[in-house]
Amino acid sequence: MDIYQHFRKEEAPFIDTCIDKCLQAERNYAPVLTHFLDPRGQYILEVITGSYQDLKVYFEGGRDSERKRALITPDYYEPQIDDFELSLIDIDYPKKFVTIQHQHILGTLMSLGIEREQIGDILVGDRLQFVLTKQLESFIMFELTRIRNASIKLNSIPLEDMIQSKENWKVQTATVSAMRLDVVLKDMIRKSRGIAKALIEKKRVKVNHTIIEDVAFKLDEGDLLSIQGYGRAKVTEIGHRTKKDKLHITYETMFK
Repeated sequence: MDIYQHFRKEEAPFIDTCIDKCLQAERNYAPVLTHFLDPRGQYILEVITGSYQDLKVYFEGGRDSERKRALITPDYYEPQIDDFELSLIDIDYPKKFVTIQHQHILGTLMSLGIEREQIGDILVGDRLQFVLTKQLESFIMFELTRIRNASIKLNSIPLEDMIQSKENWKVQTATVSAMRLDVVLKDMIRKSRGIAKALIEKKRVKVNHTIIEDVAFKLDEGDLLSIQGYGRAKVTEIGHRTKKDKLHITYETMFK
């Protein structure tokens, strides 16, 4: 079976990485840990791992997390939470004087040279928290001292103390003619297809953290969109076709 034919051509490098990690786990008969994966990446890895008879894959990123690390294991192995090497960081900051949001935390972390794949969920609620790979904990505790020009203090806390984010995703349903990026985006932002096309061509739309300029790019379940000037959206379900050959879809948005 050609595994590549089931996915997008743009996903081939990631598929190569997944296959390499599966072969490593199979060859060494030992667990292999990945970086953080978005829902689409988790789905792809799960499909690929399922093609290996003696391997299993487990995902962990904290309670109700979206981004998770994967542990590919031989079938004998029973993973423990520590195997995922996660660090939960709580941010203490002057709430009366500054408002810190998801994008401020992510932007500051990446300005320190940290790659997105090293960062898990960023949680915004009564407290601010983020998850990252354990190996970066000491670096973060030393280097991250300010966000939005406000002095902050970081505390490493147990993963079970992870809060639930108060970011409100709004569930939407729609009927679309195709899963083309411009077609679905038009419905998400409630604008014309021309405006959706312009956003894409001006490099203002990311799918799974990658800028997509092809208006005909085909979206799939689990895809996460970042739309400059609007916010984020994710495709959660692609349903059945109508009698007029249109698709029922469900997606969630978190717009400004």
